Amino acid sequence: MQSRIVTRPRGRGSSRLGAALVAAATVALTLAACVAMPASTPEDPAIPASATPVFTDLAPPPTTNGPTDPPVPTTPPGDFAYGETVTIHTDRGSTWEITATGSTDPADSLATLGCQSSGGAAIPRAGERFVMLDLEIENVGVITTHPMFDMTFGYQPDGGPVADQNSASVAAAPLDLGCTWEFAPGDFQRVQVIVSIRDDAASTGSWIISPSEGGLDSARLYRWS
Repeated sequence: MQSRIVTRPRGRGSSRLGAALVAAATVALTLAACVAMPASTPEDPAIPASATPVFTDLAPPPTTNGPTDPPVPTTPPGDFAYGETVTIHTDRGSTWEITATGSTDPADSLATLGCQSSGGAAIPRAGERFVMLDLEIENVGVITTHPMFDMTFGYQPDGGPVADQNSASVAAAPLDLGCTWEFAPGDFQRVQVIVSIRDDAASTGSWIISPSEGGLDSARLYRWS
């Protein structure tokens, strides 16, 4: 309820009494304002969400997962040579046919600052270098999604730790997988994935794909070398 002030002609009376009445009216209005204005809680500042990698324009992930059972025969996890093709069914229910065709190490001269090559060359962080995977990929499942929502791509130099697709988020490959839009069933692309590893790491290693977006599932790894 809002308060309403009614103005009356000022009459004779004690100045002390008048002051008291004014003070009382002020207190009443203040209380009324407190009642009329409900308490509010400031909203938390928005936390920016970064894509994977951060320069991409990936479509939002699908709200509905695909089937648990793959619609086509899949390939058991294991070790493969470049040029070999596997079919992977992911935890999200998407299904992908993937051929890793080659690896470039170092790939420093090929990396750009983003999906637009006009953005300039990307420079590795101090003590690191870029490594790039060439692959062919087709959505052979039944949902529209993006591979980077559904799988983890990584590179492991011999004797070193795995660097996943987030490790070079400031850089893009010339045909970066993260720069492609969503894949509908039947869509096919020849693309690349770039990661950043320690500059003193071995010059040989393996590219790894896990069917889990949440990280590398050691029991279900597809490895090319």
